Amino acid sequence: MRIKEGGEDSSYLVLVSPKGETRAIELDDVEGAAISWTEDGITTSDRNHDYVIDETGLTANERTSGGNEHETQHEWYRVQVGGGTLVGFSPADSSKDPFVTYIDGASGKATTRVSPYGATSTAAVCGERVLSSGRGTDTKAFEDDSESIPENQLDRAALTSAYPHDGTDILTTLEPSAFPGTTSPCVDGIVYEGWENDADQHFVRVWNTTKGTPAAQVAVDHEIVYPEGDSSRIGGPDRVTVSDGQLFWVVDNAMWSAPLPTGAEPIRAREVGYLEGSVGLDAEVLAYSSSDVYTVTNESDLHERFTRRRSDRVWTELTELTLVRTDLATGKPSVALDVDVKDVDFPTKDASVTALAINPEWLAENG
Repeated sequence: MRIKEGGEDSSYLVLVSPKGETRAIELDDVEGAAISWTEDGITTSDRNHDYVIDETGLTANERTSGGNEHETQHEWYRVQVGGGTLVGFSPADSSKDPFVTYIDGASGKATTRVSPYGATSTAAVCGERVLSSGRGTDTKAFEDDSESIPENQLDRAALTSAYPHDGTDILTTLEPSAFPGTTSPCVDGIVYEGWENDADQHFVRVWNTTKGTPAAQVAVDHEIVYPEGDSSRIGGPDRVTVSDGQLFWVVDNAMWSAPLPTGAEPIRAREVGYLEGSVGLDAEVLAYSSSDVYTVTNESDLHERFTRRRSDRVWTELTELTLVRTDLATGKPSVALDVDVKDVDFPTKDASVTALAINPEWLAENG
C-alpha cells in the first residue's frame, strides 16, 4: 500500500505479510503514485526515483534521460506491458515536457524518455502495445499508424501508443478520460473505456484497435442505463474491467456490471454491490483479480454503508485495517486479511491509503 499522512510531503510504501505484519519505506509523495506487482517484483515511484523491490532487495533508479534529471509531481498511469511496467508522468516544472519511464521486469533497469504521452489520463494495454490519450491532431505526423482513427475523429482522438520495450513510439489512441489515472481493459483487441459527458450521462466507449476497421466501428459509444429510480451516483464510471464476459465498473463506492456491449445498443446496468472502503479511500484505490475486487477499510462492520460524498471524507486514525475481498459475481464481501497497525513504522493518524497492489502469487493461492 501507499499511505499518506495529511499535510505532509512524504508517503510510505507499506509492505504487508500474509500474517498481517508490516514494514514501511518512507518516500517523497507524488500525486497519483501507484504500485505494480508482477512475478518480477514490486515497482513504485517518488519525485526523482523509480523503485524496484524483488527477492534481492530494493533498487532505487534515479530518473534521468540524456544526462538530465526528470522530477515529477504527478503520476498518471502505471501499466504492465512487454515484460515490464510503463509509467506516465507530468514534470514538476510545468515549463518542461511530460515523460514516460519503462521499468524492465527481468533486469529492474528503468529507462526514461521525454514523451507527450506521459501526461495522459488513461491507458490500455493490447498485447505489447500501449494505447493512451492523445494530445490533439498534431500526432497525425505519425502517418504509419494514422489509419487506426478516421480523419473525422482526429479532433477528439489523437494517434498514440508505444512499444516501450524497444524504445519506439507507436501510435493508436483513446479519447482522454474524465478520470485521470484510470486504466482501460483490452480484450481481443477491443478497449472498453468509461466516461461521462457534460449532461452527467454515463457511457462506455468501445474502441476497435484493429487496422482497417470501418470508420463507423472504430469508436462506438454505448450509453449506460441504470435501474429506474437510481439517482445516488456521484461521479462517472471508473475502473472498468472485464471478467467472465461481463463489464464491471465503479461509481463512487458502488460496483456495477453489464454484459459486453454489441452493436450500438445501450448498456443496462446491474448493481453488484457496495465496495467496502473508508480511510479517506476513494473507490479508485482497489485491485482486481480474475474474479474478485480488493479494497481496504478501517471499519470492523463490513456491512456499514457510507453515504458521505467523496469531498466529505476526512483523514482518519487507523486503529484497525482490513483487506476486503468482494466477489464480482455476487457482490458479497469477506475479510481477506487483517493488518496489524499497532507499533508500526508509518503514520496512523490523519492517514489515507492512496494505492493498493497485491502479490499475484498470494492471489493464486488464496483467490
